[in-house]
Amino acid sequence: MGNDRTLSKARKIAQRLAGQIEKLSDALEDLELEFAMLMKTIDKMEAKQGSSKDVQIDVSVKVEDDENDFDVTNTSAPTVKGRRKF
Repeated sequence: MGNDRTLSKARKIAQRLAGQIEKLSDALEDLELEFAMLMKTIDKMEAKQGSSKDVQIDVSVKVEDDENDFDVTNTSAPTVKGRRKF
C-alpha cells in the first residue's frame, strides 16, 4: 500500500516536471523566433543606412523530445522521517 502511494506521488511529480519542461521548450522556441525577427530587422536597418558592419550570430539549440527518459541521478529527494519499528 505504501509503495503504491509513493509510486503515485512520483508519477505526479514526473508529470508536473514534464509540463514545466514543455512550457520552457515552448518559451524557448518563441524567444528564438523573436530573436530571428530582431536580427532581420537589424540587418534591414543596417542595409538602409549603407552600413558595412557585418555582424554574424549563430544560435543553435538542441531539443530532445524524449519525455520517457527520467534521470534521477542529479536530483535531490526530500528525506522522509518515519517511525522506526523496533
